[in-house]
Amino acid sequence: MEDVNAASAATSAEAIKVLMMLRAEMVQREARMSAAIAEQVQSLRQEVGQFRRDVAAIVEGAGTRVAEDAREAVRPVTTEYSHAVSATSARLHGAGRLVWTWFGTAMVILVLILFVAWTVLGYYRRELAATKEELQRYEDAVPVVQAFYASDAVICGSVICANVDPSGSRAGDRGQYRAARYRSQR
Repeated sequence: MEDVNAASAATSAEAIKVLMMLRAEMVQREARMSAAIAEQVQSLRQEVGQFRRDVAAIVEGAGTRVAEDAREAVRPVTTEYSHAVSATSARLHGAGRLVWTWFGTAMVILVLILFVAWTVLGYYRRELAATKEELQRYEDAVPVVQAFYASDAVICGSVICANVDPSGSRAGDRGQYRAARYRSQR
């Protein structure tokens, strides 16, 4: 009878050791997963910060660049216009038609320059709008990542597996979803 009790106690002790080893492995795995998720969240925060700095730089540089491009585009025309006005004012009494032709040409060039400047400005506006939309998508993703990080959930292949709280609130049109347990903070 003592052999049976001794064997039972030895088996129980071995079972407890195996369970303790399994628990230690699970704790290590959870710690590694928490560290990996923390790294990913930190990386996402850094990328969002960099993206915001990039957008700010684009916004700052866009106005300056448009103004500089407009000045560079207008500079040759203004120089040509200045020479044309000088030459035609000397011959104004004898060459009235020539003066009107120069003014008309200058006006057409000015209209073309304004059209080009407006087109460039429209391009920068579209680029800025696309950049703002991308930033909004990143900012919309932050609460999802935070909710995932706060929940006791892991990625199982191509889906999310969660440790469901049986007393948690239900969601969905038929109440088919349950809230996940909060991730324990160890």
